[in-house]
Amino acid sequence: MAAVRIMEPQPFSEALEIIAELMKHGAASHPDNDWVRRTPEYHIQRAQEHLRLWQEGDQRQNHIAHAATRLLMAVTLRELA
Repeated sequence: MAAVRIMEPQPFSEALEIIAELMKHGAASHPDNDWVRRTPEYHIQRAQEHLRLWQEGDQRQNHIAHAATRLLMAVTLRELA
């Protein structure tokens, strides 16, 4: 049986910092924390929209980071339910 290799969190540290910055910016522009009043499905749809825009070559935002942030919101809301 092959040994399970657990990755250190270091490869993800930069990505997590980017997501944290997005969340901080969102908290400043939406102080009422309205994302928690949305459904997980809403956040998944928004993530899909960001991925579509990225695939089409849109460079106005970091769509991969925005999609990841929306997916983390959906996971969080599902865990809170």
